[in-house]
Amino acid sequence: MRVLKTPPGEVLDLTFSPDGRAIVAAVGGAGVFLWNLDSPTIAPVRLDDDMMNYFGGLSFSASGRQVWWRAHDGETAYDRDSRTTSRESRSAPMLTFSADRTRAISVVGIPDYALRGWQFKEEEWIRQWQISTRDLSTQSVTLAPAGDRFVMLTRFTDSAQWWKQPMRLEVRDAATSVELASGTYPYSYAAELCFHPHGEQIAGINGMTLLTWALPEGGDPRRIQNDNRKHFTAFAYHPKGHLLFVTSNDETVHVFDTHSLNRVTRYTWQLDKLSTVAVSPDGTLAAAGSATGDVVVWDLD
Repeated sequence: MRVLKTPPGEVLDLTFSPDGRAIVAAVGGAGVFLWNLDSPTIAPVRLDDDMMNYFGGLSFSASGRQVWWRAHDGETAYDRDSRTTSRESRSAPMLTFSADRTRAISVVGIPDYALRGWQFKEEEWIRQWQISTRDLSTQSVTLAPAGDRFVMLTRFTDSAQWWKQPMRLEVRDAATSVELASGTYPYSYAAELCFHPHGEQIAGINGMTLLTWALPEGGDPRRIQNDNRKHFTAFAYHPKGHLLFVTSNDETVHVFDTHSLNRVTRYTWQLDKLSTVAVSPDGTLAAAGSATGDVVVWDLD
């Protein structure tokens, strides 16, 4: 087990490189930091300090040589070879990308009010579909890793007290936006969502509750309550899909079997409240970030 240090701030995002030899973290108020885990003296490299503009989506390229994240007005890329940062501005920021960054979904405000689906072809982004959001609230929009589907939570806004309308879960085709499945959502405010690595399930968290929807059925979610009455804060699937790692704001990482939803183990780290979690692509390492800027990395073998 190793603890990686950053300046004080909540770890907002955390991800491993494709080869598992590097990890990058976005820390609120402090910046985006990268560690080379093979280095004998593990010191962070600050990639950017403009966290006022940070919008999520921290990820590596397939080669592991570039790091990307979203800003409110576009995307930022850091090249590990040239050690340079570049920014690409967009009038409609991308909400979510597929793992290979060939598909994306953006949100458009006044005057169009829409979600738009994009595919990267011949060195440019081509719009494939549009969904009007003039009378529809869309939240937690998330593309599947394979880029074939996306999920979101929706509710109609065509009534005086639209915020009291029930939410529903929608799974749609990423190429056409055609609805493939739907499910109930039992809460009044949205939660972060995530696809199972093999597309068999969608997971979400809301307060002290872990929710999972089976695919392709959708329907009602299964719900598991935290056994220590603390809120869940983040989650990540093991790349094999058999385990789901869920952080809690009591220094604990819970590990659930994705089929039975039984809790199979837990890790407790003395790092203050935990705010995010990641598993390396080869499944040998896990990492969790804290509310005070520390990142713990441990072996799963």
